[in-house]
Amino acid sequence: MALRSTPVRLTTAEPRGWLRPAVAVVTCLLVLLALARFGPSARTLGAAFLLCVVAALTVVDLEQRRIPNRIVLPATAAVLAAQFAVDPRGTPVLIAIALASGLFFCLPLLVSRGGMGMGDVKLAVLLGAALGEAVVLAIGVAVFTAFLVAVVLLARDGVTARKSAIAFGPFLALGAVVAIFIG
Repeated sequence: MALRSTPVRLTTAEPRGWLRPAVAVVTCLLVLLALARFGPSARTLGAAFLLCVVAALTVVDLEQRRIPNRIVLPATAAVLAAQFAVDPRGTPVLIAIALASGLFFCLPLLVSRGGMGMGDVKLAVLLGAALGEAVVLAIGVAVFTAFLVAVVLLARDGVTARKSAIAFGPFLALGAVVAIFIG
């Protein structure tokens, strides 16, 4: 058996269809909504940044079933740097919240090796750093909506649905949107 010398492509050459334009339009509308709701402020800038990041991660997770480090790690560093610039004394609390968010999503790994991807764990860390205590709302919304989808899949496909994987990043993105505007 020969080893491949070329890297495995993670994307297909198929046209992307409606996903990317739809996510772009929804993201623009959400950024405009943030501007209308919070006015021109640092909070609006932070919300716009987070909305754009989770939109990009949603597209990649739906298309490739992964959350790339090249997006989530620099975004987390940027969020923590901005949080430190705005409130240096509150940064240790945000770091603790971010780490706790990530650790929460490590718990499924104790039960099942494929229970949760590490990209989802890193995305939870980003959300904890960006949202602070409102990350609890974001995680609650994500878990609840993912549960609803899982129930629908189980009802539709029966026991075979237990073997299927669901991209969790879009649910975390939805939770982030809710937390930005409600939390």
